[in-house]
Amino acid sequence: MKLSLLLLCLPLFLAAPTQAQPTTIDASPQQDDDKIAEYETKRKAAGKDVEKLWDLYLWCDAYGMDKQGRSCLRAILKVDDAHEEAHKALGHLEFDGKWFTTQKKLDQYKKAEELRIAEEQGLVRFGDEWVPKEDLAYLERGMIRDDDGAWVSKEDYEKQKAGWSKQDTVWVSPDEKENIDKGLWKCGEEWKTLDDANAYHAEIGRWWIIPSEYFLLYTTLDRKTALEAVEIMERTYRDLNRALGKSPAAPVIVTMLRNQTQYGRFAAGGDGNPQTEVRGLSSVHYAFLADSWFSSELEYLGCGAGYWDVEDENGAAWGRHSARHAAALSLIESADPSPKAIEKGKKSRLQSWRGDDYWSEKAFPEWFRFGLSSYADRYFIDQFVERGGNYNWARDWSVQNLLAKGGVRPLPQLFTTELSVERLDDSAKLLNELGLILAFALDGKNPEVAAAYGAVKNAIREGDRKQMDKAFKDLEKAIIANEKALLEFAGI
Repeated sequence: MKLSLLLLCLPLFLAAPTQAQPTTIDASPQQDDDKIAEYETKRKAAGKDVEKLWDLYLWCDAYGMDKQGRSCLRAILKVDDAHEEAHKALGHLEFDGKWFTTQKKLDQYKKAEELRIAEEQGLVRFGDEWVPKEDLAYLERGMIRDDDGAWVSKEDYEKQKAGWSKQDTVWVSPDEKENIDKGLWKCGEEWKTLDDANAYHAEIGRWWIIPSEYFLLYTTLDRKTALEAVEIMERTYRDLNRALGKSPAAPVIVTMLRNQTQYGRFAAGGDGNPQTEVRGLSSVHYAFLADSWFSSELEYLGCGAGYWDVEDENGAAWGRHSARHAAALSLIESADPSPKAIEKGKKSRLQSWRGDDYWSEKAFPEWFRFGLSSYADRYFIDQFVERGGNYNWARDWSVQNLLAKGGVRPLPQLFTTELSVERLDDSAKLLNELGLILAFALDGKNPEVAAAYGAVKNAIREGDRKQMDKAFKDLEKAIIANEKALLEFAGI
């Protein structure tokens, strides 16, 4: 009987719930009103006392008065923004010695701070990384640094690691490397002596392709003369870097032909070679911009082109100037390209290529473009003259040439007159005059002109077309306003 009663009662024992201890103190509605009234009294008494406010927060927390407790925490932070316990109680997030009310605000801060630091260090975004601005162009082309820190393609790096050697731009396998040690040159599939290699590369399309730090020289010159041309081009780079305020992202192509006849053939095309210019300006000077040069694979090769005739009595002298002018045109083109026109030409397989789109896309006005190339050719300061020599011999020679042809025309005309194959003599003189304008802007030390030119360089670095348009106009006005100073600078 007792066992049966126990069995009947067992389910009741098993089903009886256990009471959990409350985290807050239960209160009736009347008690709630009382607690709120009590809270108001305590809050008034706490004032701005951080310790009393914190104690009041704990009291609110014990009675489940969340709204009132958060009010106490916010009051604490108004007095003491560094109060760690109050921040944590409000669920704030700490980062970099600062507190953030939400994850979104923390993320925004991180992003802004990352950008600020990057800008201070000259970094730009590439994928998920911040990289030096000067590295961006290489990274966008998929290049990497080799073991010596030089930028190379991934394919070239793999060849380096596999023991291949590079002769100019030609990769040589480990099995053929001994030919380099013998002084031979790889020409197509054959290895030739230097004399035979010079003869092989003397034809358009079978160029020597000689790399340097800033240039990639396509040339039919004998190698000795070609290397002299490269040295002159590297000097020209320093002048143009000072003038433009920016360096090319990669070595730029320059072309040098071995005589004037070959130079003309390269410009006009024929014999299976493409026409490389549309404006005929190769007839104006001893260098021109090959604005329409595409390879058979539609790679754009547009660059400055000149010639150096070692057989001519004055060929070496004129060749040096031609190399300077051609190098300058290539560097200017790298700073002011026409990517939209080039892409349009490629898509049409050059059926729509006429050159108008190419030239209208330019940001640099023609007077600046051709004036700067003329400066590099005829008005450069020669830092390699012998001790006691005239550093400004090129400027003096060019000014004398101008005087012999009637002097400098009114300055406003220089900014509106265009080079034209229809006016060869006048266009040649115009090139010289534009060179003088740039020499005055760069070397004249006129405060107004120097300030205007500085604004041009800043606009070029920023790449802002509207900013450039204004800066060039302002430079024109400054030069015209200082015509007397320009003529004094030239000694006229």
